[in-house]
Amino acid sequence: MPDIRPNWAARAALLPTGIRLKLLLAFVLMSAIPLTMLLLLAAWFALPSVRDFYQLERWFPLIAAPHEATWWLFWMLALTVLIAFLGGLYLAIKIIQPVIHLSHGATQLAKGESDRLLSSGLGGELDDLSGAFNQLTMRIRDNMSELKQFGERSSQINLEIHKRVIMFSGLLQIGELVSSGGELEVVLDLVVEKLALLEDRGFSFLCLQPLEDLPVTLRRANGIDVGILRSAIFDSVSTCIDAAHPASDTMRPTWEQLGRPNLLVQAVSVRRRVIGVLGAGNFDPNSQWSVEMVDLIAIFAKHATLAIENELLLRKTKALAIYDELTGVYNEPYMRERLAEEIKRAVLYQRPCAFAMFRIQDLGEFRQRHGDSEAERALKNITRAVRESVSEVDRVGRFTGNVIAVVLPECNKRQAADAVSQICARVKTAFAGSQDARDRLTLIGSVAENPVDGSTAEDLIRKASTGIQAS
Repeated sequence: MPDIRPNWAARAALLPTGIRLKLLLAFVLMSAIPLTMLLLLAAWFALPSVRDFYQLERWFPLIAAPHEATWWLFWMLALTVLIAFLGGLYLAIKIIQPVIHLSHGATQLAKGESDRLLSSGLGGELDDLSGAFNQLTMRIRDNMSELKQFGERSSQINLEIHKRVIMFSGLLQIGELVSSGGELEVVLDLVVEKLALLEDRGFSFLCLQPLEDLPVTLRRANGIDVGILRSAIFDSVSTCIDAAHPASDTMRPTWEQLGRPNLLVQAVSVRRRVIGVLGAGNFDPNSQWSVEMVDLIAIFAKHATLAIENELLLRKTKALAIYDELTGVYNEPYMRERLAEEIKRAVLYQRPCAFAMFRIQDLGEFRQRHGDSEAERALKNITRAVRESVSEVDRVGRFTGNVIAVVLPECNKRQAADAVSQICARVKTAFAGSQDARDRLTLIGSVAENPVDGSTAEDLIRKASTGIQAS
């Protein structure tokens, strides 16, 4: 394979004209002239035949008088060689120094230092090369500046994406918890927690007024001391406080107590009545609230409203329910109301009305030995046995825990006592087959009659309850 690398002559031909000229002069001054003088000196001292052949005396008269001009010729030769060498060295330095300068600039640029430009005045083509190098440096500097701006913008976009991920995940988690009937306290805590994560150095809080008989924590906060909220006063409408929106006279004391933050407050309404506020804030002096954040806190406030309304509806639904979920018989509120109605009817028609209560003995120990599922199964069997032992006009219900109650219209106390004895015997028979005597559950019953033991439902319940507790 032929060598395609150019020889030295070809490489020199590729150099710019100015640099080639300087190199040629340097070569002549440093090589050709000293060599010529040395040859003359050699001809003077060592080659007389050459001197005669070429008739050097005619060209150089000093050769004809060698004894008189030897030292003069020597010093002239030395001075000429020195001047030629120094001139060539100067030209070489003038050529090499700009190249070194360019090389140093390229090295600094390779290290990432693009804030320095090469000075002009290098001469000839090197000035053009320096200008081109400076243009390249400025272009790299501009590109680096654009890349830096792009990196900063990318960081901002990543931060916004991160905030949106937190926002949507928080809303999704809250929505799932609300739709699944989660505890109100847990939902409200989650609303406050997720809202505080949406801002750098952010905080959030929720302040509620007492609502009916709803047992809920009225003050909660994330990122600030909840004690500050005890005396806080907020506007009844949504409020935005930042660099462009000053605090109102009503909000100023609370705003100053919080440390003068950027504050965003959203009213929480239930049944078209404002019952509290949901707030978010940060301590960035240059921050302003965006329309997106205003809409977002309204969504969080709506989730809090839905959770509160769901809890109120659930409580009202439970209050309206008349059946016990476990046993299927009537629950305690219905039994109290039914007993009061039967007492009124008995007084109106002057007829008797009795009330019986049963307590299941040793049900707690039975639960400890066999677990909740077996205890619930036993409670269902006993309740079914009681219900099958009474007439169609009687009402069977379950009170709290292991207490079963029966309303006995048209029955006096003696008839009610007979019914209680039959029910207790039936339950005893149902569990008589158990091998372990501790598993043979029994009932203790007690009766009360209107008006012998009281004239109201509460009187009869109190009397019957005392009887089963004393047994």
